[in-house]
Amino acid sequence: MKNREWIYWICQLGGWGLFALGNILTSPIVNSDLQQVYKLSAMTFLMGIGISHIFRVIVHRLNWKNKLSIPALIPRVFVSSFLMGFFLVTFNTGVTDLLNGETPLLDTFFRARFLMNVINFWVLFFLWCILYFAVNTFENWKKEEIQNLELRAAKTEIELNSFKSQMNPHFMFNSLNSIRALVDEDPQKAKQAITKLRGIMRSKLLLGKKQTVTLREELDLVENYLSIEKIRFEERLHINMSVDAEALSSEIPPFMLQTIVENGIKHGISKIIEGGTVELKIERSPEFIYIEIFNSGEYNPSEESDGFGIANTKKRLELLHDGKAYFHISNDRGGVVTILELPTK
Repeated sequence: MKNREWIYWICQLGGWGLFALGNILTSPIVNSDLQQVYKLSAMTFLMGIGISHIFRVIVHRLNWKNKLSIPALIPRVFVSSFLMGFFLVTFNTGVTDLLNGETPLLDTFFRARFLMNVINFWVLFFLWCILYFAVNTFENWKKEEIQNLELRAAKTEIELNSFKSQMNPHFMFNSLNSIRALVDEDPQKAKQAITKLRGIMRSKLLLGKKQTVTLREELDLVENYLSIEKIRFEERLHINMSVDAEALSSEIPPFMLQTIVENGIKHGISKIIEGGTVELKIERSPEFIYIEIFNSGEYNPSEESDGFGIANTKKRLELLHDGKAYFHISNDRGGVVTILELPTK
C-alpha cells in the first residue's frame, strides 16, 4: 500500500511538473511575459495537484472504482473533468486579475481565451482520469486474477486430498482381501503379509501428506505392495523392473504407480489361473519421465469404468500437470500396457 502511494505522488509531482515546465519552455514562442508565465505555471502546478488529489479522495469516498461499471463511469468522469478544468482556470484567472490590479473575473467569462483554457484543462483532466482509472482497473484485474489462481489452487488441493483419501481404503480393501486368502491356506505367510502391510501403511501416512514424492519413495511402496502379492501368488507372479537410476530423484504424484500396479493385479493377473507377469520400465529424458507398466491379462474398458484406479490416475494427472502429462492404457503384447509420460518440471 505504501509503495502505491509513493508511486502516485511521484506521478503527480512529475506529471504536473512537466506540464508547468512545458509552459515555461514554450513561453518565448508566444512572446509571453516570463514573470507572468512563472506565476501561472507555479499556480497551475499547485492547483493541478490539489484539484486532482481532491477528486481522487472523492472517488475513494464514493467507491466509484468498485461500484461503477465503465459505461456508468464515463459520464461522471466527463463532467468531473470539466468542473476541475473550469475551477482551475477560474481560480488562476481570478488570482492573476488581482495581481494585475484588475477587477477579478468581471470580463473574464466573456473572453474567448478563458473558454479555450477551460477546454484545454478539461481535456487534460479527462486524460488524467483515464490514466488513473486505467491503472486501477489493471491493478484490480491483477488482484482478481491472483485470487482466482489461489481459489483454483485451493480447489485442486482439496480434490487431490479427496482422491488420496479415497485411495487409502481402496488399497486397504485389496490388500486385506489378499491376506484373507492366505489365512486358511498358509497362516505363516499371512503373518508376513500383515507385517508388510503395516510397513506400507506407515509409508502411506508419510507420503500422503506430500503433493509429490520422489520416484525412489514411490518404488519402495510398489515393491512392498508386490511383496505382499508375491506371498499370495507365489510362483504365479513374476516381477521384472528396469529403472533408470537418473530418474529416481524425479518428483511424481504419490501412490500413482502403486495404484496402476494394484489395478493390473486385481483386474488382470488375479483372474488368470496360471498367474502372470508385472513389468515396470522407467526412463528419464530432459523433458519427460517415461513409465511403462505391463501386466498379464486383458483390459476391458467397460469393466474398468466402474473401477477407481484408472479414473483417479487420469484426474490427478490433469490436476497436477494441467494437460502436460500423457496417460494411455491398452491391450498390447499379449497383456495390458499402461504408458505414462510426466513432465520433469
